[in-house]
Amino acid sequence: MKYRELVNKFKHKYIIRFGAGILTVALLGTGIGYSVYARNAGQQETLAAESQEDQEKEEQDKEEKEQEILTQALESQTGQEEGNFGKEETVYAVADASGKTQSVIVSEWLKNPDKREELTDATDLSEIENVKGDEEYKKNSDGTITWLAGGKDIYYQGTTKKELPVDMKITYQLDGKTMTPEELAGKSGKVTIRMDYVNKEKVKTTINGKQEEVSVPFTAVSGMILSEDFTNIKVTNGKVISDGKNQMVIGVAVPGLKESLQVKNEDFDTELELPEYVEVTADVENFSLDMTMTMYLSDILSGLQLDEDLDLSDLADSIDTLTDASSKLVDGSGELSDGLDTLKKNMGEYASGVDTLKQGVDHYTAGASQVNDGIAALKEGSNALVAGADSLADGMGKVSGSFTSENGLIAGAQALESGVKQLEDTLNAAMSEEEKEAVRNQAGAAVEETFQQGTHEAIAQQAASEFETAITAGGEAVGQQLCESELYTTMVEAIYQQKVFEAYQAQKEAVDTAIAGYAAMGQSVTITDVVEASYQQQAGHSIRSEVEAAVAATLKDTVAPQIVQGIAASGKGAMGENVAAACESAAKEAAGAAAVSGAEGAKSQIAEGVKNGGLVQGASALSAGVDQLYKEGISPLKQGMDSMKEQMPQLTAGIDALAEGSSQLVANNAALMSGASKLADATGQISSGVDKLKDGSSRLSDGILEFDEEGIQKLSEIYHGDVELLMDRVDAVLDAGKGYQTFTKKNEDVDGSVKFIVRTEGVKE
Repeated sequence: MKYRELVNKFKHKYIIRFGAGILTVALLGTGIGYSVYARNAGQQETLAAESQEDQEKEEQDKEEKEQEILTQALESQTGQEEGNFGKEETVYAVADASGKTQSVIVSEWLKNPDKREELTDATDLSEIENVKGDEEYKKNSDGTITWLAGGKDIYYQGTTKKELPVDMKITYQLDGKTMTPEELAGKSGKVTIRMDYVNKEKVKTTINGKQEEVSVPFTAVSGMILSEDFTNIKVTNGKVISDGKNQMVIGVAVPGLKESLQVKNEDFDTELELPEYVEVTADVENFSLDMTMTMYLSDILSGLQLDEDLDLSDLADSIDTLTDASSKLVDGSGELSDGLDTLKKNMGEYASGVDTLKQGVDHYTAGASQVNDGIAALKEGSNALVAGADSLADGMGKVSGSFTSENGLIAGAQALESGVKQLEDTLNAAMSEEEKEAVRNQAGAAVEETFQQGTHEAIAQQAASEFETAITAGGEAVGQQLCESELYTTMVEAIYQQKVFEAYQAQKEAVDTAIAGYAAMGQSVTITDVVEASYQQQAGHSIRSEVEAAVAATLKDTVAPQIVQGIAASGKGAMGENVAAACESAAKEAAGAAAVSGAEGAKSQIAEGVKNGGLVQGASALSAGVDQLYKEGISPLKQGMDSMKEQMPQLTAGIDALAEGSSQLVANNAALMSGASKLADATGQISSGVDKLKDGSSRLSDGILEFDEEGIQKLSEIYHGDVELLMDRVDAVLDAGKGYQTFTKKNEDVDGSVKFIVRTEGVKE
C-alpha cells in the first residue's frame, strides 16, 4: 500500500499510535507559569462575575480547582525533559463555550544561566508586569526592553491583540440535532461535543525543487471533566480517565498535518490516522459542562527526533545496491543452471573414469602384493649377500698377494731371468698365432677362474645395488609428476565427492533444514556448500583441502616409491649381470693382451739379450710386464671389491627399510579397494543428485527472475517515487516546527519555545 514504509516507521519507531481511534502522544512541555495564569484568569473571571453578586464563593473555588486539575492533566502529557531554551513563552487565552477567543495573556520566562546583571528581550506585549519579583525594566530605542535582572531569571507577562495560530470551534448536538450551548444547558439525551481545530500558521519552503506552503505542525491536546451525569462516554481521537465518580476526557489532534504531507487517511492502514478534531458522545441527564482546557504545541515532532530516525539516505543507497545485486543474482542463477547442465552432460564420462580408477586400484594392489613378496625374499637373502661380498673381497686379497708375495708372480718373473739362456733358440723365432692364443687363453682362464670364485657375482650385486639406488633416488620427482597429473585430479574429485556424500548422510536432516532456511530467505545454496561450512566450522579446515592433502601424500609417499622400486627391482638383475659380464670380458681381454704383450716383449728382449748378451734386460722387461698386469688389472679390481664390501651394511639397511615400507603399503590395499568400490557405488547416486540439482537450478533461475522483476525493481520505483517525496515533506514540516519559537518576539540569538493554553467557559442552565 502507498506510504507503507512511513506507516511502519510510525508504528515501530515513535510513540504516535492510533488504536481504535485513541492517539497517545508524548508531548513536549515545561509546565511554566500556571499560577500566574490562574491568578490573571481568576482576575478575568472576577471582572466577568462582578455583575453576578449572587454567585457564591464555593462555586468559584470549585471552578478554580477544576481549572487547576485540567491544567495539570494536560501538562502531565508533556513528560519530556525541559529544553535548553533562553526564552520560554506560555500563551493563555480565555474563550467562550463555542471556542471563540475573548482575551489573551502571554507569560514570558527569561532564563539567566550566566547570572548576568541585565537581560534584553524583544517583545510586542502591552501592560507588561513582573509577576515573580520586583525587578524593573527599561525600554530601548529599537523596541526591545532591558530587565535589571541582578543575576536572576525574569518572569513577566503582558497582553496582546494578536490572533492565536490555531482556531478552535466547539459544536454541540442533542440526539443528532445541533444546538447552541445555551440551548443545550439542562437538557437530557445523547449529547455530542465536537472540537474542530484549524491551523492558520503556514511557512513557505522548497520541496522537490518547488516553492510550497506547509503548516507549522501544531498538536492540540484538549481536556474536560465530566460529572457522574455523563454515562456511556465514547471519545473519538482521545481517551477517558475515570476515578469512579468523575471522568476526565483527554483528546489529541494534529490540524493541518495531512495537508502539509499531502496524504489522506486511506493512504495508511486503520491503525494510523492524522486527526483534526476531537469528539465526545455520552448519555447525559440535565446537561451542564464546566470549563474545557486546550494546549497547543508546535515542536512535538521535533521533540521526537523524527528528522534523525527517519533519515533514509542509507536506505536509498541500500535499495540501489539491492537493485544491482538482484540483477547480478539473475545473471548468476542463469550461469549456475548452465553449469549444472554441463555437469549433467559430463556425468557419464565421470562414471567411466571412476570405473577405470577402480580397475587401476585392483591392478595396483595386486602388483603391490607381488612387489612385497619379492622384497621379502630379497631381505631373506641379504645375509648371504653380505657373506658373499666378504668372501669376494678376501679372494681378491689372495689374488693380489699371489703377485706381491715372496714367491709371487713378480718374484717368479725375476727368477725367470736365470733360465733365459735356455730359451735363446726358441726366443729367436717369432711367436705364432697359436702361441699367442695359448698365452691369451692361459691369462683368460686365470681371470675366468678368479671371477668364478665370486668376483662375477659380487660385481653383479654391486652394480645392481648402484642401479637400484640411482632409480630409487628419483622417487620424489615421480611423486611430484603424479601430483600434477590427471590421476591426481581424478582421485581428488572422486574421494571428495564420496567424503561430501558421507558427511551429508551423517547429518542429512540438519543439512536439508539449513538449505530450506536459505531458500526461505531467497538464497540458493548446495548440499556441498552447507556440508563444507559445517565441516570447516568443526574441523577448522575444508573437506577438499583434507582430501587433496591425503591424495598428494599417497601419491608421493606410497605410489611413487612403489613405481621406482618396481622399476629398480625388475631391472637391477639384468643390469648387474650385464655389468659383471662386461667386467669379466674386459678383464680377460686386458689380461690376454697384457700376457701376449709381456710374452712377446720378454721373448724379443730375451732373444736380443741372448743374441747380444743382454739377458738381464730381457728379464727386466718380463718383470715390467708382470708389474703392469698387477697395476692395471689386479690392483684396481681388488680396490673395487674392498669398496663393495664396505657398502654392504648400507645395502642391507636399505633392504630392511624397503621391506618395512612394502609391508605398510600392502596393509592399505584392502582400504583402498573398499574406497574405490564405494566410490563406484556412489557414482549412480551422484548422477541422480546432479539431475535433481539441474531441475532445481532451472526453477531457481525462473524464480529469481520473477523476484527481480516483480519485487526488487518495483520496490525501487516506489521508493524513488512516493516515499522519497513524502520524506522531503516530513523534513519541511519538522523544520517549520523547529522554526516556530515565539508567538510574540524574541532576540535572534536566543532559542525559544512557546505553548498555548486555551480555557473555555462552561455551559450552565
